[in-house]
Amino acid sequence: MPKPREGSASFWREAGAAFALVFRTPLAIYLLYSLTFLASLFAMYGADIQGLAYLHSRQANLWRMLTVIAPTAWVTTLVILFSDFERNRSAWPRSRKGRMTLTLCILLGLPISVLPLVAQYVAWRESPLMAAAVSSVVPGSNPHLKMLITNMLGLTTATLVASGVIGVHTQLRERLPEFRQRTGPLNAGALDQDVRWYQQQEALLKQSLALCAITIGSSILSVGAMRNLLNQSISTPTEALPTAPVLGYGVYYTGLVASIYLPAHKSLKDVGNLLVEQLLQQSPGNPTTWKQRYEEQQAARAWLGLQGSAIQDLQQGLSVLTPLLASISSLILGPGG
Repeated sequence: MPKPREGSASFWREAGAAFALVFRTPLAIYLLYSLTFLASLFAMYGADIQGLAYLHSRQANLWRMLTVIAPTAWVTTLVILFSDFERNRSAWPRSRKGRMTLTLCILLGLPISVLPLVAQYVAWRESPLMAAAVSSVVPGSNPHLKMLITNMLGLTTATLVASGVIGVHTQLRERLPEFRQRTGPLNAGALDQDVRWYQQQEALLKQSLALCAITIGSSILSVGAMRNLLNQSISTPTEALPTAPVLGYGVYYTGLVASIYLPAHKSLKDVGNLLVEQLLQQSPGNPTTWKQRYEEQQAARAWLGLQGSAIQDLQQGLSVLTPLLASISSLILGPGG
Protein backbone atom coordinates (compact mmCIF):
# COMPACT_ATOMS: atom_id res chain seq x y z
CA MET A 1 0.00 0.00 0.00
CA PRO A 2 1.50 3.35 -0.97
CA LYS A 3 2.24 5.68 1.91
CA PRO A 4 0.69 9.15 1.88
CA ARG A 5 3.06 11.80 0.78
CA GLU A 6 4.61 13.91 3.53
CA GLY A 7 3.45 17.12 1.84
CA SER A 8 -0.18 15.95 1.83
CA ALA A 9 -0.07 14.96 5.53
CA SER A 10 1.50 18.29 6.43
CA PHE A 11 -1.22 20.13 4.50
CA TRP A 12 -4.02 18.38 6.39
CA ARG A 13 -2.32 18.99 9.76
CA GLU A 14 -2.01 22.67 9.00
CA ALA A 15 -5.59 22.80 7.72
CA GLY A 16 -6.82 21.23 10.95
CA ALA A 17 -4.79 23.70 12.98
CA ALA A 18 -6.19 26.59 10.95
CA PHE A 19 -9.74 25.28 11.46
CA ALA A 20 -9.18 25.09 15.22
CA LEU A 21 -7.65 28.58 15.24
CA VAL A 22 -10.72 30.03 13.53
CA PHE A 23 -13.46 28.26 15.45
CA ARG A 24 -11.84 28.09 18.90
CA THR A 25 -10.68 31.70 19.15
CA PRO A 26 -12.26 35.16 18.79
CA LEU A 27 -11.57 34.92 15.05
CA ALA A 28 -14.98 33.22 14.82
CA ILE A 29 -16.86 36.22 16.24
CA TYR A 30 -17.55 37.76 12.86
CA LEU A 31 -18.91 34.44 11.57
CA LEU A 32 -21.06 34.07 14.66
CA TYR A 33 -22.36 37.64 14.31
CA SER A 34 -23.30 37.17 10.65
CA LEU A 35 -25.01 33.82 11.15
CA THR A 36 -26.87 35.06 14.23
CA PHE A 37 -28.07 38.15 12.37
CA LEU A 38 -29.48 36.08 9.50
CA ALA A 39 -31.01 33.51 11.85
CA SER A 40 -32.67 36.25 13.94
CA LEU A 41 -33.99 38.02 10.86
CA PHE A 42 -35.52 34.85 9.39
CA ALA A 43 -36.89 33.72 12.79
CA MET A 44 -38.66 37.04 13.34
CA TYR A 45 -39.89 37.86 9.84
CA GLY A 46 -39.54 34.72 7.74
CA ALA A 47 -37.16 33.81 4.93
CA ASP A 48 -37.73 36.95 2.85
CA ILE A 49 -34.42 37.31 1.03
CA GLN A 50 -35.55 40.60 -0.51
CA GLY A 51 -35.28 42.15 2.95
CA LEU A 52 -31.49 42.04 2.53
CA ALA A 53 -31.51 44.01 -0.71
CA TYR A 54 -29.72 47.35 -0.36
CA LEU A 55 -31.84 48.96 -3.11
CA HIS A 56 -35.44 48.22 -2.29
CA SER A 57 -38.60 50.32 -2.26
CA ARG A 58 -39.99 49.01 1.03
CA GLN A 59 -38.82 51.08 3.98
CA ALA A 60 -40.09 48.43 6.38
CA ASN A 61 -37.24 46.14 5.34
CA LEU A 62 -34.78 48.55 6.91
CA TRP A 63 -36.72 48.64 10.18
CA ARG A 64 -36.87 44.84 10.25
CA MET A 65 -33.12 44.53 9.80
CA LEU A 66 -32.48 47.06 12.57
CA THR A 67 -34.78 45.28 15.02
CA VAL A 68 -32.58 42.18 14.90
CA ILE A 69 -29.38 44.10 15.69
CA ALA A 70 -30.07 43.76 19.40
CA PRO A 71 -30.55 39.95 19.56
CA THR A 72 -27.51 39.53 17.32
CA ALA A 73 -25.40 41.67 19.66
CA TRP A 74 -26.78 39.85 22.69
CA VAL A 75 -25.89 36.40 21.38
CA THR A 76 -22.38 37.59 20.47
CA THR A 77 -21.99 39.10 23.94
CA LEU A 78 -23.10 35.85 25.57
CA VAL A 79 -20.48 33.90 23.63
CA ILE A 80 -17.77 36.36 24.75
CA LEU A 81 -18.89 36.10 28.38
CA PHE A 82 -19.08 32.31 28.39
CA SER A 83 -15.71 32.07 26.67
CA ASP A 84 -14.11 34.22 29.37
CA PHE A 85 -15.80 32.18 32.09
CA GLU A 86 -14.58 28.93 30.57
CA ARG A 87 -10.99 30.17 30.26
CA ASN A 88 -10.29 31.67 33.67
CA ARG A 89 -13.48 32.68 35.51
CA SER A 90 -11.57 35.80 36.53
CA ALA A 91 -14.62 38.07 36.73
CA TRP A 92 -16.43 35.79 39.17
CA PRO A 93 -15.63 35.75 42.91
CA ARG A 94 -13.91 32.60 44.09
CA SER A 95 -14.89 32.82 47.76
CA ARG A 96 -18.28 31.70 49.04
CA LYS A 97 -18.91 35.12 50.57
CA GLY A 98 -18.14 36.78 47.25
CA ARG A 99 -20.49 34.50 45.32
CA MET A 100 -23.25 35.09 47.87
CA THR A 101 -22.73 38.84 47.59
CA LEU A 102 -22.95 38.67 43.81
CA THR A 103 -26.11 36.56 43.94
CA LEU A 104 -27.77 38.91 46.43
CA CYS A 105 -26.99 41.98 44.31
CA ILE A 106 -28.40 40.34 41.18
CA LEU A 107 -31.58 39.20 42.94
CA LEU A 108 -32.19 42.65 44.40
CA GLY A 109 -31.49 44.42 41.11
CA LEU A 110 -33.41 42.08 38.83
CA PRO A 111 -36.90 43.53 39.56
CA ILE A 112 -35.64 47.01 38.69
CA SER A 113 -34.09 45.76 35.45
CA VAL A 114 -37.20 43.85 34.35
CA LEU A 115 -39.64 46.67 35.17
CA PRO A 116 -39.69 48.27 31.66
CA LEU A 117 -40.33 44.86 30.09
CA VAL A 118 -43.23 44.16 32.45
CA ALA A 119 -44.63 47.62 31.74
CA GLN A 120 -44.46 46.90 28.00
CA TYR A 121 -46.52 43.73 28.27
CA VAL A 122 -49.07 45.49 30.50
CA ALA A 123 -49.38 48.22 27.86
CA TRP A 124 -49.96 45.60 25.15
CA ARG A 125 -52.72 43.95 27.14
CA GLU A 126 -54.46 47.27 27.77
CA SER A 127 -54.31 48.32 24.12
CA PRO A 128 -55.96 45.97 21.60
CA LEU A 129 -54.80 48.29 18.83
CA MET A 130 -51.17 47.83 19.88
CA ALA A 131 -51.58 44.06 20.13
CA ALA A 132 -53.05 43.97 16.63
CA ALA A 133 -50.19 46.13 15.32
CA VAL A 134 -47.61 43.75 16.78
CA SER A 135 -49.38 40.81 15.14
CA SER A 136 -49.30 42.58 11.77
CA VAL A 137 -45.62 43.54 12.08
CA VAL A 138 -44.25 40.21 13.33
CA PRO A 139 -45.57 37.35 11.18
CA GLY A 140 -46.40 33.96 12.61
CA SER A 141 -49.00 32.38 14.84
CA ASN A 142 -47.65 33.79 18.11
CA PRO A 143 -45.72 37.06 17.61
CA HIS A 144 -45.87 37.93 21.30
CA LEU A 145 -44.00 34.73 22.11
CA LYS A 146 -41.22 35.79 19.73
CA MET A 147 -41.05 39.16 21.45
CA LEU A 148 -40.99 37.49 24.86
CA ILE A 149 -38.14 35.17 23.88
CA THR A 150 -36.19 38.12 22.45
CA ASN A 151 -36.70 40.17 25.60
CA MET A 152 -35.67 37.27 27.82
CA LEU A 153 -32.50 36.89 25.76
CA GLY A 154 -31.76 40.58 26.29
CA LEU A 155 -32.48 40.35 30.00
CA THR A 156 -30.18 37.34 30.36
CA THR A 157 -27.38 39.15 28.54
CA ALA A 158 -27.79 42.32 30.60
CA THR A 159 -27.84 40.30 33.83
CA LEU A 160 -24.62 38.46 32.97
CA VAL A 161 -22.86 41.68 31.92
CA ALA A 162 -23.94 43.34 35.16
CA SER A 163 -22.74 40.25 37.03
CA GLY A 164 -19.29 40.79 35.54
CA VAL A 165 -19.13 44.37 36.85
CA ILE A 166 -20.46 43.36 40.27
CA GLY A 167 -18.13 40.36 40.36
CA VAL A 168 -15.07 42.55 39.79
CA HIS A 169 -16.37 45.04 42.36
CA THR A 170 -16.88 42.27 44.92
CA GLN A 171 -13.33 40.98 44.47
CA LEU A 172 -11.94 44.49 44.86
CA ARG A 173 -13.88 45.04 48.09
CA GLU A 174 -12.68 41.68 49.43
CA ARG A 175 -9.04 42.52 48.77
CA LEU A 176 -9.22 46.16 49.88
CA PRO A 177 -8.83 45.49 53.67
CA GLU A 178 -5.81 43.31 52.93
CA PHE A 179 -4.10 46.12 51.02
CA ARG A 180 -4.95 48.67 53.72
CA GLN A 181 -3.50 46.55 56.53
CA ARG A 182 -0.08 46.25 54.95
CA THR A 183 2.53 48.23 56.79
CA GLY A 184 5.85 47.21 55.34
CA PRO A 185 7.11 46.65 51.79
CA LEU A 186 6.36 43.34 50.09
CA ASN A 187 8.82 41.18 48.20
CA ALA A 188 8.99 41.96 44.50
CA GLY A 189 7.31 38.70 43.41
CA ALA A 190 4.22 39.19 45.58
CA LEU A 191 3.87 42.83 44.53
CA ASP A 192 4.16 41.94 40.84
CA GLN A 193 1.44 39.34 41.31
CA ASP A 194 -0.83 41.93 42.95
CA VAL A 195 -0.21 44.38 40.11
CA ARG A 196 -1.05 41.75 37.48
CA TRP A 197 -4.24 40.87 39.36
CA TYR A 198 -5.20 44.55 39.54
CA GLN A 199 -4.58 45.12 35.83
CA GLN A 200 -6.66 42.04 35.04
CA GLN A 201 -9.58 43.41 37.08
CA GLU A 202 -9.23 46.79 35.38
CA ALA A 203 -9.35 45.16 31.93
CA LEU A 204 -12.40 43.09 32.90
CA LEU A 205 -14.20 46.17 34.20
CA LYS A 206 -13.56 48.05 30.95
CA GLN A 207 -14.66 45.04 28.90
CA SER A 208 -17.89 44.80 30.89
CA LEU A 209 -18.54 48.52 30.39
CA ALA A 210 -18.01 48.17 26.64
CA LEU A 211 -20.42 45.23 26.52
CA CYS A 212 -22.96 47.28 28.49
CA ALA A 213 -22.63 50.05 25.90
CA ILE A 214 -23.18 47.58 23.07
CA THR A 215 -26.22 46.13 24.83
CA ILE A 216 -27.80 49.55 25.42
CA GLY A 217 -26.93 50.97 22.00
CA SER A 218 -28.23 47.98 20.06
CA SER A 219 -31.39 47.89 22.18
CA ILE A 220 -32.14 51.56 21.45
CA LEU A 221 -31.69 50.96 17.73
CA SER A 222 -33.97 47.93 17.77
CA VAL A 223 -36.66 49.57 19.90
CA GLY A 224 -36.62 52.65 17.68
CA ALA A 225 -36.93 50.52 14.56
CA MET A 226 -39.81 48.52 16.07
CA ARG A 227 -41.53 51.81 16.90
CA ASN A 228 -41.37 52.83 13.25
CA LEU A 229 -42.74 49.47 12.12
CA LEU A 230 -45.67 49.80 14.51
CA ASN A 231 -46.33 53.41 13.46
CA GLN A 232 -46.49 52.29 9.85
CA SER A 233 -49.02 49.59 10.67
CA ILE A 234 -51.31 51.84 12.79
CA SER A 235 -53.43 54.17 10.67
CA THR A 236 -53.81 57.36 12.70
CA PRO A 237 -53.51 61.06 11.73
CA THR A 238 -50.58 61.46 14.13
CA GLU A 239 -47.88 59.14 15.36
CA ALA A 240 -49.32 56.50 17.65
CA LEU A 241 -45.94 55.96 19.28
CA PRO A 242 -43.86 59.10 20.00
CA THR A 243 -40.09 59.18 20.41
CA ALA A 244 -40.08 60.10 24.11
CA PRO A 245 -40.56 56.53 25.44
CA VAL A 246 -37.68 55.26 23.30
CA LEU A 247 -35.37 57.94 24.65
CA GLY A 248 -36.62 57.33 28.18
CA TYR A 249 -35.81 53.63 27.77
CA GLY A 250 -32.21 54.48 26.92
CA VAL A 251 -31.90 56.97 29.78
CA TYR A 252 -33.33 54.45 32.26
CA TYR A 253 -30.83 51.71 31.47
CA THR A 254 -27.92 54.12 31.13
CA GLY A 255 -28.66 55.22 34.68
CA LEU A 256 -28.66 51.60 35.85
CA VAL A 257 -25.28 51.01 34.21
CA ALA A 258 -23.86 54.14 35.86
CA SER A 259 -25.17 53.06 39.27
CA ILE A 260 -23.31 49.75 38.92
CA TYR A 261 -20.14 50.95 37.23
CA LEU A 262 -19.28 54.14 39.17
CA PRO A 263 -18.98 52.45 42.62
CA ALA A 264 -16.92 49.63 41.06
CA HIS A 265 -14.60 52.20 39.47
CA LYS A 266 -14.23 53.94 42.85
CA SER A 267 -13.15 50.66 44.49
CA LEU A 268 -10.75 50.01 41.61
CA LYS A 269 -9.11 53.41 42.18
CA ASP A 270 -8.89 52.80 45.94
CA VAL A 271 -7.03 49.54 45.43
CA GLY A 272 -4.85 51.14 42.74
CA ASN A 273 -3.81 54.02 45.00
CA LEU A 274 -2.78 51.57 47.70
CA LEU A 275 -0.72 49.66 45.16
CA VAL A 276 0.96 52.92 44.12
CA GLU A 277 2.14 53.38 47.70
CA GLN A 278 3.47 49.84 47.76
CA LEU A 279 5.32 50.42 44.48
CA LEU A 280 6.92 53.58 45.87
CA GLN A 281 8.14 51.65 48.91
CA GLN A 282 9.70 49.06 46.60
CA SER A 283 11.42 51.71 44.49
CA PRO A 284 15.24 51.36 44.66
CA GLY A 285 16.73 54.34 46.46
CA ASN A 286 13.49 55.76 47.87
CA PRO A 287 12.84 59.28 46.51
CA THR A 288 14.34 61.89 48.83
CA THR A 289 12.65 65.02 47.49
CA TRP A 290 9.01 65.83 46.90
CA LYS A 291 9.73 66.24 43.17
CA GLN A 292 11.23 62.76 42.86
CA ARG A 293 8.37 61.26 44.83
CA TYR A 294 5.80 63.08 42.70
CA GLU A 295 7.42 61.91 39.45
CA GLU A 296 7.58 58.29 40.60
CA GLN A 297 4.03 58.49 41.91
CA GLN A 298 2.76 59.81 38.57
CA ALA A 299 4.67 57.11 36.72
CA ALA A 300 3.12 54.41 38.94
CA ARG A 301 -0.36 55.92 38.52
CA ALA A 302 0.04 55.99 34.75
CA TRP A 303 1.19 52.37 34.73
CA LEU A 304 -1.88 51.30 36.73
CA GLY A 305 -4.28 53.44 34.67
CA LEU A 306 -5.28 55.74 37.54
CA GLN A 307 -5.16 59.03 35.67
CA GLY A 308 -8.66 58.96 34.15
CA SER A 309 -11.79 59.73 36.16
CA ALA A 310 -14.81 57.46 36.52
CA ILE A 311 -17.01 59.86 34.54
CA GLN A 312 -14.50 59.92 31.66
CA ASP A 313 -14.33 56.13 31.55
CA LEU A 314 -18.12 55.89 31.68
CA GLN A 315 -18.47 58.38 28.84
CA GLN A 316 -15.93 56.51 26.75
CA GLY A 317 -17.62 53.19 27.40
CA LEU A 318 -21.13 54.39 26.62
CA SER A 319 -19.94 56.17 23.47
CA VAL A 320 -18.89 52.92 21.76
CA LEU A 321 -21.90 53.12 19.46
CA THR A 322 -22.14 56.92 19.27
CA PRO A 323 -21.16 57.17 15.57
CA LEU A 324 -23.73 54.56 14.61
CA LEU A 325 -26.43 56.08 16.79
CA ALA A 326 -25.73 59.59 15.49
CA SER A 327 -25.78 58.50 11.86
CA ILE A 328 -29.23 56.93 11.95
CA SER A 329 -30.91 58.44 15.02
CA SER A 330 -32.81 60.92 12.88
CA LEU A 331 -33.94 58.05 10.67
CA ILE A 332 -35.08 55.80 13.49
CA LEU A 333 -36.46 58.35 15.92
CA GLY A 334 -37.98 60.54 13.27
CA PRO A 335 -41.47 60.25 11.77
CA GLY A 336 -42.49 56.66 11.31
CA GLY A 337 -44.63 57.20 8.20
